[in-house]
Amino acid sequence: MNRSDVSLSRKVKFYQLAVFGQIVETGSLVKAAASLNLSQSSVTKIVQELEYYFKAPLLIRSRRGVSVTELGGLVSRRLRPVLAGVRRLHDDIDAYHGGTLGRITVGSLNSESASIIPCALDLLRERAPKLVVSVRRGQMAQLSSQLKAGELDIIVGRIPENWQWHPDATELLAAPLYREMFCVVAGVNHPLARGGPHTWPQMHEFPWLLPPPDTPLRQLAESLFSRVGMPLPTSMMESTSLLANIGLLQNNSTLALTVKGIIDPFIRAGMLRIIDAGEVLDYGEIGYFLAANREPARGLTVFMQCLKDSASRGYLNMKN
Repeated sequence: MNRSDVSLSRKVKFYQLAVFGQIVETGSLVKAAASLNLSQSSVTKIVQELEYYFKAPLLIRSRRGVSVTELGGLVSRRLRPVLAGVRRLHDDIDAYHGGTLGRITVGSLNSESASIIPCALDLLRERAPKLVVSVRRGQMAQLSSQLKAGELDIIVGRIPENWQWHPDATELLAAPLYREMFCVVAGVNHPLARGGPHTWPQMHEFPWLLPPPDTPLRQLAESLFSRVGMPLPTSMMESTSLLANIGLLQNNSTLALTVKGIIDPFIRAGMLRIIDAGEVLDYGEIGYFLAANREPARGLTVFMQCLKDSASRGYLNMKN
């Protein structure tokens, strides 16, 4: 620790930074004060003390709340992993005294990990029933920033192709679990539900249900239609709601592209049917991501093993 570190630790107290972090998170002095059980005047005074030390404003106040200045944003970005580390320390201490494995927060890449995470959680309940797990859904850009900041412990989902060249590859470790397929599905009474294989020109004539743009599955769908020399279907809907999609597929002649692991339970239940497209459609590797600069806590290590065992069991089931 050098002199500047000592100077900072003497003048800026940790609880002041924690209050500032809560203000940024809530976007409001009033909400931050309420969540911390402090008066608004106390919260305002803490902000003023921080601004006095940093010699510049940290917040911009408006009728809609507060936002950070350029310096406030810098402080907030540096502060996020520190606060996340303190929260993990608090959980570890509670786990030590309570004889539990603490808490982990899992990021789920939308529907891509919908099949593996529930299986892993079932195993986790058997092996570590006192481990508390929180699951957040989102896109890779959003979740990766939270993982790097320490707000997430792990992300589960599709590993992008050529990951070694990805901008996050130096900060995040990617571990593959299994290879997933995607498929064309329809209701059991669809004209193409029996027989096959069916050609892409045949399937192209029907209405289609596709994921929204900027999702991995939509990008694969666009590449697929391009590869077979066809534009995207003119009769097309976009949806990410699994229940709405199943209802649409059962009630009309719509076709959909979806990840096989997600739709398998509805295929087995006789609600939907896979359309024979005459080829295997590769979705890519499903795996998990960890922060490269952090050692996994004990509870996270148990969850990672549950993911591996779930993937292994799923593979054996497919082989049988």
